Amino acid sequence: MEQLKIKIYQCGKTGELFASTESWHKCDCEKKLIAETHEGHTLTWSNGQEWGEIEHPHLGKVMTYWQKGTPCYDTYTAPIVDGDGCLIVFRFDHDEGYWVDESVINMGYYNGIDTASFGGY
Repeated sequence: MEQLKIKIYQCGKTGELFASTESWHKCDCEKKLIAETHEGHTLTWSNGQEWGEIEHPHLGKVMTYWQKGTPCYDTYTAPIVDGDGCLIVFRFDHDEGYWVDESVINMGYYNGIDTASFGGY
């Protein structure tokens, strides 16, 4: 299956970021290309510590991470680019022992940098 290619643009009028896969941006501005990627592109954590692999119900076995120097109550997948060009991570709650469905965390649009950090993108 071919991966969905995504371009991230910046609006020349408002400065807002948007993806080539989205239809809401309608102005006639001169848009600036910020980054190109594909759905499923995975980033790395610049300040993440590997915890270990955990089976995810939709992704299969994935490595999970937590922020170095902090207690490990929850771990997270590496950031993944979704079909809208946004970075998302999934959270595993170690106290409860399961993936928290409502905690798919949107970190904003991919900006061309292949590392992310806990506490900021």
